[in-house]
Amino acid sequence: MVEAAQHAVVAPATSGATRDASDPLSYRDRAVDRSFTLGGHVAKVLAVASVIFAGGLWLARDASAWMWSAWPIFWLVANVFEWWIHRFPMHRPLQPRVLYQAHALIHHRAFVGDAQQIRATAELSLVMMPWYTLIMVFVMASPIAGLAAWLGGPGLAGVFLVASVSYFLLYEAIHTLHHLTAAQLAMIPLGRSHLVAALRAHHLHHHQRENMVRVNFNVTFPLADRLMGTYERAPASRSGSPRG
Repeated sequence: MVEAAQHAVVAPATSGATRDASDPLSYRDRAVDRSFTLGGHVAKVLAVASVIFAGGLWLARDASAWMWSAWPIFWLVANVFEWWIHRFPMHRPLQPRVLYQAHALIHHRAFVGDAQQIRATAELSLVMMPWYTLIMVFVMASPIAGLAAWLGGPGLAGVFLVASVSYFLLYEAIHTLHHLTAAQLAMIPLGRSHLVAALRAHHLHHHQRENMVRVNFNVTFPLADRLMGTYERAPASRSGSPRG
């Protein structure tokens, strides 16, 4: 299964895919969405996130202090969910295949080995999730919201929604940081931190062909990787510092 998935990541999907497998920059030139604008994308994502966030706040309008104290627990649940959705739907040809197509067959072909930094803003179209992914993720996570409602009523479900939307936006922000250049990171205080460097090294290790379906599935914090036994320390040569 692992070997088949590894082959699928670099298997020809177009007439130029064989060349692209060894030349990710050439593949990016072919796959990038030239109509992508960062402002437009962020606006769409925040619009969807705002609706879910507002719904969560409405449900949590009478939530007690103990319900709000469950926020860290929900973030831990979100971290495990991030690990699961990355390891399986994103790296296995499961339904909905749109996740596998966008991640394993496109993102990992465009950013492989040490070729991790974008060369133009439009290449973020190959990094950031489509705006509708947030809807898909929350449909998939709805059983957890239902469980929260069963355990603590609508207030606890509302806290779960608010915490989950916040986590999704954190995921997108950190994943974007992983693929920025040194100059771009230098303009962001957090981007110059040792924490981001460590997380980038963790993610860079995952983006090596031999590792992408095997280890380091957490894009944010590698808590679930450690819990699930898929954490692998990046070699010292992969410091997480941008190259090129």
